[in-house]
Amino acid sequence: MASNGYTNGYTNGYTNGHTSDRSGIEVSFDEADYAATDIIKRDFCIIGGGSTGTYTAVRLKDYNKSLVLIEKNDRLGGHAETYRDPASGVTLDIGVIVFGHLKEVKDYFQRFNVPLKKAEITMGAPDYVDFKTGRKHDFKPPVPEEIGAAMHKYAIQLMSYPEVQAGFALKYPISEDLLLPFGEYMKKYQLEGMIQAAFSYCQGYMPFLELSTLYVMKYWNADLLNTLSNGFLMTETNNIGELYSKAAQSLGSDVLLNSRVASMDRSASDAVEVVVDTPTGNRLIIAKKIISTIPHHKHNLAGFDLSDTEDSLFSQFTWSGFWAGVLKNTGLTQYHPIHTYGPDKVHGIPDMPGIYAINPSRAPGLYQFYYGGPGDLSEEEVKKDVIDSIKRIQKERSIEAASDPEIVKFANHTPFNLIVPNQAIRDGFYDKLYALQGQRNTWYNGASFHAQDSSVLWRFTEALLPRILESVK
Repeated sequence: MASNGYTNGYTNGYTNGHTSDRSGIEVSFDEADYAATDIIKRDFCIIGGGSTGTYTAVRLKDYNKSLVLIEKNDRLGGHAETYRDPASGVTLDIGVIVFGHLKEVKDYFQRFNVPLKKAEITMGAPDYVDFKTGRKHDFKPPVPEEIGAAMHKYAIQLMSYPEVQAGFALKYPISEDLLLPFGEYMKKYQLEGMIQAAFSYCQGYMPFLELSTLYVMKYWNADLLNTLSNGFLMTETNNIGELYSKAAQSLGSDVLLNSRVASMDRSASDAVEVVVDTPTGNRLIIAKKIISTIPHHKHNLAGFDLSDTEDSLFSQFTWSGFWAGVLKNTGLTQYHPIHTYGPDKVHGIPDMPGIYAINPSRAPGLYQFYYGGPGDLSEEEVKKDVIDSIKRIQKERSIEAASDPEIVKFANHTPFNLIVPNQAIRDGFYDKLYALQGQRNTWYNGASFHAQDSSVLWRFTEALLPRILESVK
């Protein structure tokens, strides 16, 4: 397998106030080495300007706290981004598209005057296709009554685990049901009628039937079931980027885009120092607390001065890969989606890597795709397989396209769904992980501490905020 693109060049040691960043360039924590304009002193330094980091920054501003937000990309929003079709001007959301019916969601969009609407699904019944061959299969999914009955029974099961809904504050000893492979759990409680529906919504969670039930429950949760009944919310303009551009405007110069942590020192009891590599050179941040919202696996923490405990915990995470994008020149003309299907596989759920679905979009001639696989797949491997899959469908349907299929927008959401082995969970991994909160003047948030879902992460942030605010009094 190809590299996942992350380096392992984090630095733990310091010599005379100097160390080296990931490029081998010497960095300094000495204020005398910086111009006054390159020294930033704040209450909080937030690392990661995705969904959680941006929300956290906005809410801390509400409490009149000073902050600086570090984001490696040229925009805020993380997995939530928008593509504008140059031909039609139509906007298409990539990655995060819909949201749950939660107060936190409605309040957040309302404060930035970004109207929401109930998501409308106008596409017809999908074709079920084996993307490895391009062949359509006559698969009949369970009827709505069967799916609904299974979901009702599943909702009752979820009531036994309120701690899973709220976070990873698990009860010990861990229920062995939570550690069952999800396929076995479904069979044990006669819930197979909802497996295909769950697979369709839990994209990026793999291998789906073998994944520990705990992790599926974290995403396929009570809030999501409630939203399935009431309908998802989405922006009226189909432009999630509007929310994050307005959030960026409100945060102003407190956002450092195209920037990354070069090194940090959390050895002091009352402050942290972070050297940030920005487009205009290194800047020194001196803050009371750090809030880290990025995926917390060790290869993603270059520049962090990890303690032995942090290093040990974060090293246990593994993850899957998830990618999304927009296609043109497919030759497809029927206005309905194409969903993956695995002939001769249990419940028709195929082996991954592969495409989950190809959906027609609002923009004429453009289709959106969603792809899952191991986290160490390269972007080149994913793109090639997407194009090859379209060509197989074209061949199977005798489609003669004027041009080869082309990916006009590609989004890499890897690493996705960070998990640890069952034995680590039994041994109290998440208790140890949550015990990191507040230590070394650092707070942790984001998907690796809860779930891969913006809606519930904003609620999780609200629950964590009182402790964070108390820590700077």
